[in-house]
Order: sequence, then C-alpha cells, then structure tokens
Amino acid sequence: MRMAAPGSPWLARTSTTRGSARALGLALILGFTLTQSALGNWQGAPARQVVVFGVLATPGGSEMDPKISPVVQAQLRRLLPKHGFRLKKIKADRVVAGQGVKCDLGDGFVATARLANPLDPNGKVQMRFDLSLDEVSQFQTIVTTPPDQFNYFDKALPDGNRLLVGVGAR
Repeated sequence: MRMAAPGSPWLARTSTTRGSARALGLALILGFTLTQSALGNWQGAPARQVVVFGVLATPGGSEMDPKISPVVQAQLRRLLPKHGFRLKKIKADRVVAGQGVKCDLGDGFVATARLANPLDPNGKVQMRFDLSLDEVSQFQTIVTTPPDQFNYFDKALPDGNRLLVGVGAR
C-alpha cells in the first residue's frame, strides 16, 4: 500500500472532524474491497506445488532413510551408487509465479526455488533455484522441467559427504 507523503492533502484531510472520520471510514472500506478483489484475482492465477528437499549422501554407506519415497530412493541410488542417504529437510508449498519455497537445510545451507512460469509453451515448469551458504549465494540456475520430475543439485561437503538438493513442481 502506498503511503501519502508528509504534508500531502490526504494527511491534512484525516483530522478528527466528523466528516473526515466518515471519509476515512469510506477510504478504509474501499481499500479493503479493492484488496479483496486483488486477492481473488491472485488466487485464480495458475499455481504449482513446488517442492525443495535436501538429502545427505554418505559415501560407502547403504542405509536409506525410510522417510524418502521409493521413487526418489531409486533416483538417488542411480545418481550416487554406494552411498547412504538421510533426508535433511523437505519443504513444499503451492505458489504462483513470483513466489517461492525456501528450505533451511541446516549447517548454514538454504535452498530456494522461485516459480518463474507455471507452464511454458513446451509444457514445462520454470523455476529460479538458489543454494546459499550462510546467506551467500553459492549457486544459481534456471530449472526448466516437466511437472512431477525432480532435478538434483550436488554439493560436495568438506567432510567427504555430499548434499543433494531436489527441486520439482507438480
């Protein structure tokens, strides 16, 4: 909402007189009505369920976190064979273009996926992905993927483990 500048005629009209109080009340009702209309249009915009998750992959392990779905388990085994996998965090939310999902993966890592286009002319979803460490961006890219398909980003960690970040939308 835009604020009036100090000394503007609008601020001068908001005195405590009865006519001014009615004008202020009318302005508030009108503002509420316009806000509700804008929200109604916003809610009708094409949306996607955006999912961001982090998995810690340990070399030489074979354990699989039971919280990871069987479909994702198979993908992870193909990506990094002879590794154990533990789900760090998952975050999902229904968003429209311009909104995003932010997932705190721990140890200073934060992954963010912002919906750029819910459906491009090729039937794909476009998102802007960012992986930050201690609030400093480490990697950014545009993800263009069919709905219901994850893309994975792999970050080597100093201890020899790997952080896999999955990003997708449905």
